[in-house]
Amino acid sequence: MSKIVQLANKLTVVKDLGPERDYTERGRLRKVFSTMSEHKLGMLLVNLVTALFAAPLIVMFLVLMGMYESSQIAGLNFSGFIGIGYGLTDDTVSGINIIYDIRQDFFLYFFTPCLMILSIGLAGAYHCIRNWMWGVEVKPKHYFRGIKLHWWKFLSAFTFMGLVGVNAAWSTIELMRLTSTVGSAGAGIWVWCISALLIALLTVLFMGVWLPMSVMFKTGYGASIKNAVICFLIFALNIIIATVLMALPLCLIAVDILNYLIYAMMLFYGGAFMMTCNVSLGMWVGDMSLNTLYEYERKQSEQQPSRKGNKKQRKHGKGGAPAAAANDSAETERAEQTDGVASQPENRPAQPKPGQGGGKNGGKRRQYRRR
Repeated sequence: MSKIVQLANKLTVVKDLGPERDYTERGRLRKVFSTMSEHKLGMLLVNLVTALFAAPLIVMFLVLMGMYESSQIAGLNFSGFIGIGYGLTDDTVSGINIIYDIRQDFFLYFFTPCLMILSIGLAGAYHCIRNWMWGVEVKPKHYFRGIKLHWWKFLSAFTFMGLVGVNAAWSTIELMRLTSTVGSAGAGIWVWCISALLIALLTVLFMGVWLPMSVMFKTGYGASIKNAVICFLIFALNIIIATVLMALPLCLIAVDILNYLIYAMMLFYGGAFMMTCNVSLGMWVGDMSLNTLYEYERKQSEQQPSRKGNKKQRKHGKGGAPAAAANDSAETERAEQTDGVASQPENRPAQPKPGQGGGKNGGKRRQYRRR
Protein backbone atom coordinates (compact mmCIF):
# COMPACT_ATOMS: atom_id res chain seq x y z
CA MET A 1 0.00 0.00 0.00
CA SER A 2 1.45 3.36 -1.05
CA LYS A 3 2.08 6.24 1.34
CA ILE A 4 -0.65 8.33 -0.31
CA VAL A 5 -3.23 5.58 0.24
CA GLN A 6 -2.12 5.24 3.86
CA LEU A 7 -2.57 8.98 4.38
CA ALA A 8 -5.95 8.99 2.63
CA ASN A 9 -7.19 6.20 4.91
CA LYS A 10 -6.64 8.49 7.90
CA LEU A 11 -8.95 11.23 6.59
CA THR A 12 -12.22 12.00 8.34
CA VAL A 13 -14.41 11.58 5.28
CA VAL A 14 -17.37 13.94 4.98
CA LYS A 15 -19.10 15.63 2.08
CA ASP A 16 -18.79 19.37 1.76
CA LEU A 17 -21.75 21.68 2.27
CA GLY A 18 -22.06 22.58 -1.40
CA PRO A 19 -24.64 21.39 -3.95
CA GLU A 20 -24.21 18.31 -6.10
CA ARG A 21 -21.72 18.93 -8.91
CA ASP A 22 -18.98 17.34 -10.98
CA TYR A 23 -16.08 16.77 -8.61
CA THR A 24 -13.67 16.07 -11.48
CA GLU A 25 -14.30 19.30 -13.39
CA ARG A 26 -11.30 21.05 -14.92
CA GLY A 27 -10.49 24.65 -15.62
CA ARG A 28 -10.41 25.83 -12.00
CA LEU A 29 -8.57 29.05 -12.87
CA ARG A 30 -11.06 29.74 -15.63
CA LYS A 31 -13.81 29.24 -13.04
CA VAL A 32 -12.16 31.91 -10.88
CA PHE A 33 -12.23 34.50 -13.66
CA SER A 34 -15.78 33.61 -14.72
CA THR A 35 -17.02 33.87 -11.12
CA MET A 36 -15.39 37.26 -10.62
CA SER A 37 -16.75 38.50 -13.96
CA GLU A 38 -20.27 37.31 -13.12
CA HIS A 39 -20.27 38.91 -9.66
CA LYS A 40 -18.18 42.05 -10.21
CA LEU A 41 -20.26 44.31 -7.95
CA GLY A 42 -20.49 41.72 -5.19
CA MET A 43 -16.75 41.07 -5.29
CA LEU A 44 -16.07 44.80 -5.11
CA LEU A 45 -18.31 45.24 -2.08
CA VAL A 46 -16.83 42.22 -0.30
CA ASN A 47 -13.32 43.49 -0.98
CA LEU A 48 -14.09 47.00 0.30
CA VAL A 49 -15.79 45.77 3.46
CA THR A 50 -12.90 43.42 4.19
CA ALA A 51 -10.48 46.31 3.60
CA LEU A 52 -12.10 48.06 6.58
CA PHE A 53 -11.01 45.17 8.79
CA ALA A 54 -7.54 45.39 7.21
CA ALA A 55 -7.33 49.14 7.91
CA PRO A 56 -5.44 48.78 11.24
CA LEU A 57 -2.79 46.60 9.58
CA ILE A 58 -2.46 49.03 6.64
CA VAL A 59 -2.29 52.14 8.81
CA MET A 60 0.18 50.72 11.31
CA PHE A 61 2.72 49.21 8.91
CA LEU A 62 2.36 51.32 5.77
CA VAL A 63 1.77 54.75 7.33
CA LEU A 64 2.59 55.12 11.02
CA MET A 65 5.72 52.98 11.12
CA GLY A 66 7.43 55.01 8.40
CA MET A 67 6.35 58.30 9.94
CA TYR A 68 7.62 57.26 13.36
CA GLU A 69 10.97 56.17 11.92
CA SER A 70 11.41 59.53 10.17
CA SER A 71 10.57 61.47 13.31
CA GLN A 72 13.03 59.50 15.48
CA ILE A 73 16.02 59.95 13.19
CA ALA A 74 15.24 63.50 12.09
CA GLY A 75 17.84 65.06 14.44
CA LEU A 76 20.66 62.64 13.72
CA ASN A 77 23.72 63.50 11.65
CA PHE A 78 24.78 61.12 8.85
CA SER A 79 27.67 63.15 7.38
CA GLY A 80 30.29 63.02 10.14
CA PHE A 81 33.07 61.57 7.99
CA ILE A 82 32.59 63.75 4.94
CA GLY A 83 34.89 66.57 6.15
CA ILE A 84 38.06 66.62 8.25
CA GLY A 85 38.56 68.68 11.36
CA TYR A 86 34.98 69.88 11.77
CA GLY A 87 34.34 67.90 14.94
CA LEU A 88 31.13 66.29 13.61
CA THR A 89 29.79 62.99 14.92
CA ASP A 90 28.43 60.31 12.57
CA ASP A 91 25.15 58.80 13.81
CA THR A 92 24.69 56.18 11.06
CA VAL A 93 24.98 53.19 13.39
CA SER A 94 22.65 54.80 15.93
CA GLY A 95 20.13 55.58 13.21
CA ILE A 96 20.17 51.99 11.94
CA ASN A 97 19.63 50.68 15.47
CA ILE A 98 16.74 53.09 16.03
CA ILE A 99 15.02 52.11 12.78
CA TYR A 100 15.34 48.39 13.44
CA ASP A 101 14.20 48.82 17.04
CA ILE A 102 11.06 50.60 15.86
CA ARG A 103 10.29 47.88 13.32
CA GLN A 104 10.75 45.14 15.89
CA ASP A 105 8.48 46.96 18.34
CA PHE A 106 5.77 47.48 15.72
CA PHE A 107 5.76 43.80 14.81
CA LEU A 108 5.82 42.75 18.45
CA TYR A 109 2.96 44.96 19.63
CA PHE A 110 0.73 45.46 16.60
CA PHE A 111 1.12 42.66 14.03
CA THR A 112 -0.83 39.92 15.82
CA PRO A 113 -3.72 42.18 17.01
CA CYS A 114 -4.09 43.62 13.49
CA LEU A 115 -4.27 40.13 12.00
CA MET A 116 -6.87 39.16 14.59
CA ILE A 117 -9.07 42.09 13.48
CA LEU A 118 -8.53 41.19 9.81
CA SER A 119 -9.56 37.58 10.47
CA ILE A 120 -13.11 38.65 11.38
CA GLY A 121 -13.65 40.24 7.97
CA LEU A 122 -12.01 37.34 6.14
CA ALA A 123 -14.46 34.90 7.74
CA GLY A 124 -17.37 36.70 6.08
CA ALA A 125 -15.52 37.16 2.79
CA TYR A 126 -14.58 33.47 2.47
CA HIS A 127 -18.18 32.48 3.19
CA CYS A 128 -19.52 34.69 0.38
CA ILE A 129 -16.85 33.68 -2.14
CA ARG A 130 -17.44 30.01 -1.32
CA ASN A 131 -21.12 30.40 -2.20
CA TRP A 132 -20.34 32.20 -5.46
CA MET A 133 -17.92 29.47 -6.48
CA TRP A 134 -20.63 26.90 -5.79
CA GLY A 135 -23.18 28.88 -7.80
CA VAL A 136 -25.27 29.68 -4.71
CA GLU A 137 -27.03 33.01 -4.28
CA VAL A 138 -25.29 35.53 -2.03
CA LYS A 139 -26.98 38.38 -0.18
CA PRO A 140 -25.45 41.06 2.08
CA LYS A 141 -26.59 39.16 5.17
CA HIS A 142 -24.45 36.19 4.15
CA TYR A 143 -21.30 38.21 4.88
CA PHE A 144 -22.35 38.61 8.49
CA ARG A 145 -23.60 35.04 8.61
CA GLY A 146 -20.11 33.91 7.60
CA ILE A 147 -18.66 35.96 10.45
CA LYS A 148 -21.09 34.37 12.86
CA LEU A 149 -20.29 30.84 11.71
CA HIS A 150 -16.53 31.00 11.17
CA TRP A 151 -15.11 33.89 13.21
CA TRP A 152 -13.65 31.68 15.92
CA LYS A 153 -11.87 29.43 13.43
CA PHE A 154 -10.34 32.34 11.54
CA LEU A 155 -9.47 34.15 14.76
CA SER A 156 -7.51 31.19 16.12
CA ALA A 157 -5.80 30.65 12.76
CA PHE A 158 -4.70 34.26 12.32
CA THR A 159 -3.62 34.55 15.94
CA PHE A 160 -1.28 31.64 15.36
CA MET A 161 -0.14 33.15 12.06
CA GLY A 162 0.51 36.46 13.84
CA LEU A 163 2.75 34.82 16.44
CA VAL A 164 4.63 32.90 13.78
CA GLY A 165 4.99 36.09 11.73
CA VAL A 166 6.33 38.05 14.71
CA ASN A 167 8.96 35.37 15.30
CA ALA A 168 10.02 35.41 11.65
CA ALA A 169 10.04 39.23 11.39
CA TRP A 170 11.92 39.75 14.66
CA SER A 171 14.67 37.27 13.77
CA THR A 172 15.02 38.65 10.23
CA ILE A 173 15.27 42.26 11.48
CA GLU A 174 17.82 41.23 14.09
CA LEU A 175 19.90 39.50 11.41
CA MET A 176 19.74 42.63 9.23
CA ARG A 177 20.72 44.83 12.19
CA LEU A 178 23.81 42.79 13.01
CA THR A 179 24.82 42.55 9.36
CA SER A 180 24.50 46.32 8.91
CA THR A 181 26.15 47.45 12.13
CA VAL A 182 28.65 44.73 13.05
CA GLY A 183 29.24 43.22 9.64
CA SER A 184 28.24 39.64 10.47
CA ALA A 185 25.90 37.64 12.64
CA GLY A 186 26.50 34.58 14.80
CA ALA A 187 25.47 31.06 13.92
CA GLY A 188 22.64 31.15 16.47
CA ILE A 189 21.00 34.12 14.74
CA TRP A 190 21.24 32.42 11.36
CA VAL A 191 19.70 29.20 12.69
CA TRP A 192 16.94 31.16 14.42
CA CYS A 193 16.15 33.21 11.31
CA ILE A 194 16.14 30.29 8.87
CA SER A 195 14.03 28.05 11.13
CA ALA A 196 11.57 30.90 11.82
CA LEU A 197 11.16 31.66 8.11
CA LEU A 198 10.71 27.95 7.34
CA ILE A 199 8.00 27.64 9.99
CA ALA A 200 6.31 30.76 8.61
CA LEU A 201 6.37 29.33 5.08
CA LEU A 202 4.88 26.00 6.18
CA THR A 203 2.22 27.87 8.16
CA VAL A 204 1.20 29.93 5.13
CA LEU A 205 1.02 26.82 2.93
CA PHE A 206 -1.05 24.96 5.52
CA MET A 207 -3.44 27.88 6.02
CA GLY A 208 -3.88 28.06 2.26
CA VAL A 209 -5.53 24.65 2.51
CA TRP A 210 -7.20 24.85 5.90
CA LEU A 211 -8.92 28.25 5.55
CA PRO A 212 -11.07 27.38 2.50
CA MET A 213 -11.73 23.84 3.72
CA SER A 214 -12.86 25.17 7.11
CA VAL A 215 -15.79 26.96 5.42
CA MET A 216 -16.51 24.09 3.03
CA PHE A 217 -16.77 21.13 5.41
CA LYS A 218 -18.61 20.76 8.67
CA THR A 219 -16.25 18.79 10.88
CA GLY A 220 -14.79 19.13 14.33
CA TYR A 221 -11.89 21.50 14.87
CA GLY A 222 -9.38 18.73 15.39
CA ALA A 223 -10.67 16.70 12.44
CA SER A 224 -10.47 19.74 10.14
CA ILE A 225 -6.84 20.34 11.10
CA LYS A 226 -6.01 16.67 10.60
CA ASN A 227 -7.69 16.63 7.17
CA ALA A 228 -5.86 19.79 6.11
CA VAL A 229 -2.48 18.39 7.18
CA ILE A 230 -3.08 15.12 5.31
CA CYS A 231 -4.35 16.90 2.19
CA PHE A 232 -1.32 19.20 2.28
CA LEU A 233 1.01 16.20 2.43
CA ILE A 234 -0.79 14.53 -0.47
CA PHE A 235 -1.00 17.60 -2.73
CA ALA A 236 2.12 19.44 -1.48
CA LEU A 237 3.58 20.20 -4.92
CA ASN A 238 0.31 21.52 -6.34
CA ILE A 239 -0.28 23.68 -3.26
CA ILE A 240 3.22 25.16 -3.38
CA ILE A 241 2.90 26.06 -7.08
CA ALA A 242 -0.53 27.64 -6.58
CA THR A 243 0.66 29.63 -3.54
CA VAL A 244 3.67 30.98 -5.42
CA LEU A 245 1.47 32.10 -8.31
CA MET A 246 -0.94 33.83 -5.92
CA ALA A 247 1.93 35.60 -4.12
CA LEU A 248 3.60 36.94 -7.28
CA PRO A 249 1.45 40.13 -7.45
CA LEU A 250 2.38 40.98 -3.85
CA CYS A 251 6.07 40.67 -4.71
CA LEU A 252 5.66 43.56 -7.17
CA ILE A 253 5.12 45.88 -4.18
CA ALA A 254 8.91 45.96 -3.85
CA VAL A 255 9.09 47.82 -7.19
CA ASP A 256 8.77 51.54 -6.45
CA ILE A 257 6.92 52.33 -9.67
CA LEU A 258 4.32 49.60 -9.23
CA ASN A 259 3.73 49.55 -5.47
CA TYR A 260 0.92 52.12 -5.42
CA LEU A 261 -0.73 50.43 -8.40
CA ILE A 262 -0.66 47.12 -6.53
CA TYR A 263 -2.12 48.83 -3.46
CA ALA A 264 -5.02 50.20 -5.53
CA MET A 265 -5.67 46.82 -7.13
CA MET A 266 -5.68 45.11 -3.74
CA LEU A 267 -8.12 47.71 -2.41
CA PHE A 268 -10.71 47.16 -5.13
CA TYR A 269 -10.38 43.63 -6.53
CA GLY A 270 -6.98 42.21 -5.60
CA GLY A 271 -7.97 40.84 -2.22
CA ALA A 272 -11.13 39.24 -3.60
CA PHE A 273 -9.15 37.72 -6.46
CA MET A 274 -6.61 36.15 -4.10
CA MET A 275 -9.36 34.82 -1.83
CA THR A 276 -11.22 33.39 -4.83
CA CYS A 277 -8.05 31.64 -6.00
CA ASN A 278 -7.54 30.30 -2.50
CA VAL A 279 -11.12 29.01 -2.30
CA SER A 280 -10.72 27.41 -5.74
CA LEU A 281 -7.56 25.67 -4.53
CA GLY A 282 -9.36 24.43 -1.42
CA MET A 283 -12.28 23.14 -3.49
CA TRP A 284 -9.93 21.29 -5.81
CA VAL A 285 -8.17 19.66 -2.86
CA GLY A 286 -11.51 18.80 -1.23
CA ASP A 287 -12.97 17.39 -4.43
CA MET A 288 -9.89 15.28 -5.14
CA SER A 289 -9.83 13.84 -1.62
CA LEU A 290 -12.80 14.07 0.76
CA ASN A 291 -15.63 14.40 -1.76
CA THR A 292 -14.25 11.65 -3.99
CA LEU A 293 -13.83 9.29 -1.05
CA TYR A 294 -17.31 10.18 0.20
CA GLU A 295 -18.88 9.33 -3.17
CA TYR A 296 -16.91 6.09 -3.31
CA GLU A 297 -18.08 5.03 0.16
CA ARG A 298 -21.64 6.00 -0.71
CA LYS A 299 -21.58 3.81 -3.82
CA GLN A 300 -20.06 0.99 -1.81
CA SER A 301 -22.85 1.24 0.78
CA GLU A 302 -25.44 1.06 -2.01
CA GLN A 303 -23.92 -2.21 -3.21
CA GLN A 304 -24.50 -4.01 0.09
CA PRO A 305 -25.22 -7.77 -0.01
CA SER A 306 -28.76 -9.07 0.15
CA ARG A 307 -30.72 -9.44 3.34
CA LYS A 308 -29.96 -13.13 3.37
CA GLY A 309 -26.27 -12.43 3.35
CA ASN A 310 -26.73 -9.88 6.12
CA LYS A 311 -28.53 -12.46 8.25
CA LYS A 312 -25.63 -14.85 7.82
CA GLN A 313 -23.25 -12.13 8.89
CA ARG A 314 -25.35 -11.36 11.96
CA LYS A 315 -25.24 -15.04 12.95
CA HIS A 316 -21.48 -14.96 13.13
CA GLY A 317 -21.20 -11.54 14.77
CA LYS A 318 -23.14 -8.39 15.45
CA GLY A 319 -22.78 -5.41 13.15
CA GLY A 320 -22.68 -5.74 9.37
CA ALA A 321 -20.34 -2.79 8.92
CA PRO A 322 -17.39 -4.28 10.83
CA ALA A 323 -17.84 -7.59 9.04
CA ALA A 324 -17.97 -5.88 5.67
CA ALA A 325 -14.89 -3.85 6.53
CA ALA A 326 -13.00 -7.10 7.24
CA ASN A 327 -13.40 -8.39 3.65
CA ASP A 328 -10.36 -9.45 1.71
CA SER A 329 -8.41 -6.61 0.05
CA ALA A 330 -8.67 -8.35 -3.34
CA GLU A 331 -12.44 -7.90 -3.28
CA THR A 332 -12.00 -4.20 -2.55
CA GLU A 333 -9.63 -3.79 -5.48
CA ARG A 334 -12.04 -5.65 -7.74
CA ALA A 335 -14.86 -3.37 -6.62
CA GLU A 336 -12.74 -0.32 -7.38
CA GLN A 337 -11.95 -1.56 -10.86
CA THR A 338 -15.58 -2.39 -11.68
CA ASP A 339 -17.08 0.70 -10.01
CA GLY A 340 -19.30 2.54 -12.46
CA VAL A 341 -19.41 -0.32 -14.95
CA ALA A 342 -22.25 -2.19 -13.26
CA SER A 343 -24.58 0.72 -13.83
CA GLN A 344 -24.15 0.53 -17.62
CA PRO A 345 -26.88 -1.40 -19.53
CA GLU A 346 -25.88 -4.83 -20.68
CA ASN A 347 -26.09 -5.70 -24.39
CA ARG A 348 -28.57 -8.53 -24.12
CA PRO A 349 -30.06 -10.11 -27.25
CA ALA A 350 -33.78 -9.60 -27.77
CA GLN A 351 -36.00 -12.15 -26.04
CA PRO A 352 -38.39 -14.01 -28.41
CA LYS A 353 -42.08 -13.64 -27.80
CA PRO A 354 -44.03 -16.65 -26.54
CA GLY A 355 -45.09 -18.88 -29.39
CA GLN A 356 -42.56 -17.48 -31.85
CA GLY A 357 -39.28 -18.85 -33.09
CA GLY A 358 -36.79 -21.00 -31.27
CA GLY A 359 -37.64 -24.68 -31.16
CA LYS A 360 -40.43 -27.09 -31.73
CA ASN A 361 -44.08 -25.97 -31.25
CA GLY A 362 -42.96 -22.40 -30.70
CA GLY A 363 -41.13 -23.29 -27.50
CA LYS A 364 -38.56 -20.93 -25.98
CA ARG A 365 -34.94 -21.38 -26.85
CA ARG A 366 -32.34 -20.75 -24.21
CA GLN A 367 -30.61 -17.42 -24.73
CA TYR A 368 -26.84 -17.08 -24.56
CA ARG A 369 -24.89 -13.90 -24.01
CA ARG A 370 -21.87 -13.16 -26.10
CA ARG A 371 -18.68 -13.08 -24.16
